Amino acid sequence: MDLKQNRGSREYEPVEPDETALRRNYTIPIVIGCVLLALAGWLLWPRGGKPTTADTGAPKESKAMAANEVMLSAEAVKTAGIELEEVKLRAGGAMMRVTGTVEANQQQTQQVTPLVSGRVERVNVALGDRVAAGAVLAVISSPEIAELRGKFHDAHTRLEIAERNFARVQRAENRVGLLQAKAKLDEADATLKRTRRLIEIGAGAGKDLIAAEAVYNSAKAEYDFQGNISLNKEVAEARAAVDTTRVDVAHVRDQLRAMGAPVPTGDEPDDHERNTSLVSLKAPASGNVTERLVNQGAGITAGTSIFTIANISTVWVVANVPEVQINLLRVGTPAEVHAAALGPDGIAGRVSYIDPKLDEGTRTAHVRINVANPRERLKVGMFAEVRFQTGTSATAGDELMVASAAVQRIGERAIVFIPKEGQAGKYEVRDVQLGGETEGYLRVLSGLNAGDGVVTKGSFTLKTRLLRGELEEE
Repeated sequence: MDLKQNRGSREYEPVEPDETALRRNYTIPIVIGCVLLALAGWLLWPRGGKPTTADTGAPKESKAMAANEVMLSAEAVKTAGIELEEVKLRAGGAMMRVTGTVEANQQQTQQVTPLVSGRVERVNVALGDRVAAGAVLAVISSPEIAELRGKFHDAHTRLEIAERNFARVQRAENRVGLLQAKAKLDEADATLKRTRRLIEIGAGAGKDLIAAEAVYNSAKAEYDFQGNISLNKEVAEARAAVDTTRVDVAHVRDQLRAMGAPVPTGDEPDDHERNTSLVSLKAPASGNVTERLVNQGAGITAGTSIFTIANISTVWVVANVPEVQINLLRVGTPAEVHAAALGPDGIAGRVSYIDPKLDEGTRTAHVRINVANPRERLKVGMFAEVRFQTGTSATAGDELMVASAAVQRIGERAIVFIPKEGQAGKYEVRDVQLGGETEGYLRVLSGLNAGDGVVTKGSFTLKTRLLRGELEEE
């Protein structure tokens, strides 16, 4: 209530409220509230003017079929040209196709290792060069070789001295005592024989025979003494010296041969300016140099591999065979290798080794095939396709087979599509495990039975529809 002031009496009187002012004060908040309500309704109203499923209360429909089913309309079935084929028992002899890698034949790969330490004086080959067996790959300067050659010359010199001494004691001029004894023995023998003849003809006396025999025996004893005591001892010592030094020479020669150094004969003239420490490192077999780890001037240690030589006239192809198929292979199973470098042709081979340990990451086993490599078209590291003949009709019997056209792959899954009985346009997605392929059919390991009808033509359309449905669900 307003109060009106009376200026004269200083008293206040009550004044009645103005109705127009009151209406103005209530109208403004009402207008603002209506505007806010209209704005909220506009924001919450569904776009396109159609009510949502929640507004109508109708159940929400899935945008795609379940992951194990695919639905096509009658028109889509006609457009895809869906065709079916039964899974049947067929003659065995499936062809398994897997990937593989070309590797060097380790049994024809040589590591070239020096047997002495030293310094590389010269390298004669480059990486990739083709070398023949016995070719000099590098020349090494080794103190060990120089020391052994010094020992050889020392032993050979001692051998020459011993041989000359042995010849000396055998020469006639050094047998003075023995020769004198031999002369006396020969004279006594002649006298004895003459005396005996005289006695036989009756012209000699018995005492002369006795005297001649005594002289002969004395000469014989002197000769035996000279031969057994003086000369034989000297000859024996000379012979022993020769044998000992000859063994020393042979021992040093064997050491040089074992270390790959040239073996001297001992007849070479002494050349003190020649470097006797050099030894040649030779190729043990023919092939290509696939590894070179040294250059000129490098120091090396005995037993360290510095070259690798690989003969790739035959190579290994290592195939990666899935775990579920490895039991189909045996050592000796025929195989055929195909690679881009071979063109349309393939190279035949056989399984020579099956690794007993699986690769834990890929769940595959390594299977090795030995193949010839004419003209060396296959290079180490190349990828190849390996086809295994896993059986014959005579040995494998009838096997459950499905048309290759019916199988579609999604990642690691192999699937087929089977029409659902009594439900036109609806197809079941079924996972299968498969073996090798032959003549357009795959061996069925699990997932199908004989008589099952599977989609062949149009299976890719069904796969596309399945993937699209999964994307829509996401």
